[in-house]
Amino acid sequence: MGSVSQATAAAETIAALIGVDVVAMRHVRLVTSVAATGSISGAARQLGLPQPAVSAQLTRIERRWGTLFDRTPRGVSASPLLVQLLPHLQRLEKEMSRLSGTTMADDTTMVPAGLTVASEFGFTGLVDALRDGGLANVRQHVVTIPGPNWTPAMLAADICVYADLPLAGLATPAGWDTIIAFEDPAYVLLPEDAGADRTTIALRELAEHDWLTGPAGTRNQRSVLAVCQAAGFVPRIRFTAPNGPSGRHILKDGKAVALTTATLVPPGELHTVRLAEDLRVALTVAWRRGGPAAPTAAWLARWLRDRHVGQLAERRPDLLAALRADPSRWPGYAPT
Repeated sequence: MGSVSQATAAAETIAALIGVDVVAMRHVRLVTSVAATGSISGAARQLGLPQPAVSAQLTRIERRWGTLFDRTPRGVSASPLLVQLLPHLQRLEKEMSRLSGTTMADDTTMVPAGLTVASEFGFTGLVDALRDGGLANVRQHVVTIPGPNWTPAMLAADICVYADLPLAGLATPAGWDTIIAFEDPAYVLLPEDAGADRTTIALRELAEHDWLTGPAGTRNQRSVLAVCQAAGFVPRIRFTAPNGPSGRHILKDGKAVALTTATLVPPGELHTVRLAEDLRVALTVAWRRGGPAAPTAAWLARWLRDRHVGQLAERRPDLLAALRADPSRWPGYAPT
C-alpha cells in the first residue's frame, strides 16, 4: 500500500477515534512532538515556536480531540486516548513526510483551505472552530438575501449557509449540493395577554392580530403570507422591520405578533409560544458539486448542528427533550 493510501487510512482512523472530520498536519506534528520530548517546552524548542504558543495550541487541540496529556511537575505523560492515537499519528506524519517532497506540502491538511463561505448569519465561535479544525484560511462573508434567489456573492462562494423559511425556501442552483444542518421549530412572539399559560397556539388563532414582518418582498414577509394563507386567512401586516432587533420595541409593547424560531429569542426576553403547526426553519449548507469543499461543508453542518443542540439545551431543555423523544420526525436531535 502506497504512502497516499497509508496516510488516508491513518487519517480516517484518527478521525474515528477522536470524532472529528478534519485532521490538520500541524496539529499532528505538535502532538507527536510533545509526546516525543515529554514536555511542552521541549516541543517548543523542537518546533522552533514560543512555549506559550505551543501551550495555547495544545489546549485548543485537546478541546476538540479530548485529553491527550496528563500534566505533571516534570512534564507531561500520554493519556489513554493518546496511547491509542499515537501509532496512527506517527504513521500519518511519516507518510506525509514522504509525500512532502513530491505531491503534498508539509503543512497539508486533510481538507482544502482557501475556501470562501457566504453565510446569511454570523456565528459566534466559528472562527475559532475553523482554526482549531485546521481550516484557518477559510474566508467568511456575511451576506444579505433580500429576495427569492441566490445572490451573486453566494454564487461566487464555495460554501453557502442560509435559512430556508416555511413555504419560501431558496431554489438550489444547478451544480450545487445541500445538507440541512438543523431544523428549528417555529414559534410566535405574542403580547403577554394573548397566549398566557399556552404551550402551543395555532396560526388561525392569530387572524385578528396585527403582524410584524420583514419589508415587502423579503423572504420573511413572503413566508408569513404563505403560511397564514395556508391556515385560511390573510395576515394584517401593520408593521415591517428589516430585522428582529429593529422591531423588538413593537413586540415588547404588545402591538403585533411575529414568527420566530426556538432559539432566536431566548426565553424571558419576549413572550413566545410554539406554533401548533409543524413549521420549521431549516438551516442549510450548500457547496459546489464535485469541488473541494464537500468535506468542509460536512464539517460545518455538523458544527452548526452541535451548536444548535447546545443552544436548545441551555435555552429550551424541555423542547430538546421533546424533539429527541420523536426521532422519526426530528432525527437531527438524536443524542450522539
